[in-house]
Amino acid sequence: MRFSLTGCFYILIASTACLAADNTDLPPTGSVQPLLVATGFEFADGPAFDKQGNLYVVNYRGNGNIGRITKDGTASVWSVLSEVAPLDSGTAQANGLKVDTEGRLLVADSGGGRLLRLSADGKRAEVLADRFGGERFKAVNDLALDTKGNVYFTDPGDSDADHPTGAVYGFDISTASTSRLVADLAFPNGLAVTPDQKSLCVGESARFRILIYDLADGEATNGRELIRFPKADADGVRGGDHSPDGMIFDTAARLYVAMWTAGVINVVDVATGKLLRQYDAGGSKVTNCHFFGTSLYTTVAAKEAVFRLDLGVPGFEYNPQ
Repeated sequence: MRFSLTGCFYILIASTACLAADNTDLPPTGSVQPLLVATGFEFADGPAFDKQGNLYVVNYRGNGNIGRITKDGTASVWSVLSEVAPLDSGTAQANGLKVDTEGRLLVADSGGGRLLRLSADGKRAEVLADRFGGERFKAVNDLALDTKGNVYFTDPGDSDADHPTGAVYGFDISTASTSRLVADLAFPNGLAVTPDQKSLCVGESARFRILIYDLADGEATNGRELIRFPKADADGVRGGDHSPDGMIFDTAARLYVAMWTAGVINVVDVATGKLLRQYDAGGSKVTNCHFFGTSLYTTVAAKEAVFRLDLGVPGFEYNPQ
């Protein structure tokens, strides 16, 4: 799989403050009550499920710990990143998570600037990537998989709207090689591959929008703005300068975006760039979300907790284990 860099993009769709009226299988905006699943996370993030229904979340009972919540609700520290993947200097800090086809946990280590892969028992770690072009990553933030097992991840570093130095990278699972997909972004954050595997969506947090890139032959091209979220409240939609964070797709190619300070999940139709629904995530500083079955699970840093939204729509299975 071959990756190439593209730094330009084209504006496709302007911001929208009105919810689209289609997609009637989705519950109406504001109609879903977040249900508390677990607490005890110093900065909850990176939810990921394995095939057995175990939920993995970062920072359980301490920063750098990866917690596991079983289907019966039992929570425990599953892996201590500083022990299985120690650094010569600094502290390992898990952020985004995904489970691969063999049940191993892929970890975006923001503290060490590394893409890690943990064994299925959480006791061993392998560094898949920690640099590009001889330069160390600064703070690997979040990651996504395609159905072939290739990994896409963001490194925002210290970028912002005035200093757009963040980038998106790809790790080719067949060649164990890393390439830079996109450069010059203002804090790239969450990302996800569309169910048809033809596009990559990336949240540009410092500019309050989602970008979309075509994926073909391992290259990301034709970057353009998918949606810029509304800046003002309107029609029951909470607006403002709220940064997009983690994201995930359902089987209908609708993108669910955790909106950091807004404390909501925005649902976007990727085909049109329209905002379809908005749901309460359980509290402010919602960092990420992940489907299991027909429920969406959210990680909420301000509540140090995980919540469940029973939406009744199935999530896309990016990982056919």
